[in-house]
Order: sequence, then C-alpha cells, then structure tokens
Amino acid sequence: MSEAVRLSTMLRDLVDVLIPGEGDWPSGSLAGVHGILGMRLLEERGDRALLDLEAALASCGGPLGPLSEDDRVTVVARLETGQPRLFTLLRTATYLAYYESPSVIPQIRALGQPYDPVPILEGYRLEPFDRERDRPRHNRGHYIPTDQVKPVDISGLDHLGERHGRA
Repeated sequence: MSEAVRLSTMLRDLVDVLIPGEGDWPSGSLAGVHGILGMRLLEERGDRALLDLEAALASCGGPLGPLSEDDRVTVVARLETGQPRLFTLLRTATYLAYYESPSVIPQIRALGQPYDPVPILEGYRLEPFDRERDRPRHNRGHYIPTDQVKPVDISGLDHLGERHGRA
C-alpha cells in the first residue's frame, strides 16, 4: 500500500471513530472530513504531521484499520489521554469540517436551525440592539476611558515559550 493511501486510510478511520454517523447523519469520512483534517494538520504541524499522527496512533495501539469498533475507540481514548493537545486539534478540526460539510448542512436545517455555511456575505438576521434589553445584568467589570489605559509590563512572562524551548 502506498504512503498516500495508508495515510488517507488512517485519517478516514480516525474521523469515523470521532464521528461514526447515525441515521441520516453521515459518518465523518462520508462527509469528506478526512481530507480537510489532513490539510489542517499539515497547516498546523508541518510536512510530517500525518506521519507523526500515524506514529502517535501506533503508540496507542493502532493502526485503527484492522481493529474492532470498540478497540478503535480505546486507541483514540488513549491518544486523548496521552497527547491531549494533539487530540484537541484533531477533534476541533474534525468537528468544524463536519459541520461545514455540504452533506451535513441539510441535516442541521432539518432540526429547524437556521444555518448558513457562509454567513459573512449576509449574516444572520438579528433583532435590533435594545439598550435596556441587551444591557449586561451581572454588574461585573467597568469601563476605562481610552486616555486612562496604561500599558502592562509583560516582559517577565514566558508567553512565547522561549524558556521551554518552544518557538
């Protein structure tokens, strides 16, 4: 099996564990999520992202292909526990791709939800702003006029991860 087919199969199997589909709702792979997930991983983690994911799944008991459905779930649960940052990226990218899929949008609308896959063009209809109705009621926070805002010294923070070898 070629590397391309092997990696595509791995992604297909993974998204079908995350979104197995049910009834009129297609599985993740039937919605085409695995291709989009692959692209997101390459964008976020570079050229070795798919090979690294394959190794991560193998370290958790994969590959998923020859396993039963229950064993696949177990492997993905191990990945979630062992590599939570990777798993969060996988789950988020998979869910976003799924709910943007043209084959899933009719199912969302069938629930009675207004859903526009490209809301930027026209937006969603909202009631006009009403100062009294929309006023925060929690009594937290306060307003600082722009000319009274003071800079905060963050030089002591390791916000870029430099001290820990992260870039």
